[in-house]
Amino acid sequence: MLRLLMTFFILLIASLCQADLKPRGLPNLPTSGLGIKGSVGVGFTDFTILDPTANFSLDRGTYTTIGLQRGFDAMNLYFTMSLGHMTGSGRSNYSYKNLSTSTSYSTNDIGFDANMFDLGVGFKLKLIDKYWFGPYIEGGGMGSYHEITYTSKLSVLDAQGSDAKKKEVVLGSGYYGEAGIDVEFSNSFGLKFAGRFAEERTKELETLNKSTVSFRSETYYFSALIGF
Repeated sequence: MLRLLMTFFILLIASLCQADLKPRGLPNLPTSGLGIKGSVGVGFTDFTILDPTANFSLDRGTYTTIGLQRGFDAMNLYFTMSLGHMTGSGRSNYSYKNLSTSTSYSTNDIGFDANMFDLGVGFKLKLIDKYWFGPYIEGGGMGSYHEITYTSKLSVLDAQGSDAKKKEVVLGSGYYGEAGIDVEFSNSFGLKFAGRFAEERTKELETLNKSTVSFRSETYYFSALIGF
């Protein structure tokens, strides 16, 4: 529903502006200097676990991001790069077998903290370009780094042996789509309000019985825009 509302809002604003209902007296604001705009933003993320739904859960977390964009001077199209950091906490049904000692560890509903970094590369299409108000859509692919640190029931694992794995790092990949609005107060400063929807899959987690995790993230954030 939120996606539909955002899409409807952007298309409505675009149609109004194209109908010459733009506010009067506000200048066009071209990209400054080198033609590159940077951004720094914060927000929150909701997670939906797609697989394995019975053994892994992740609660709402925080989101911070930095990004760059460079226009092609054609078709209102921009190349974008972004680095996002998400944090969250969750619970897992822990299952791990140590290779050196062949000791098996398992416990249900163990708590963990998650740190996730996503490097995204994509293309951005502005529905209105070179104006103070710019709704846009964006999409692309990303690679990810996931760090899981277990925080509860550690004594249960210690009772089963001395070499349980209490922290795990895996890589992943996925794709994203984003819609938002750029509001530029000058050719070197502005704000961005956006919603990003991504789907990712990790490599196998040894502490999850060598299962991969597939999840969807729904992120809402705002950023400061800086022209270079």
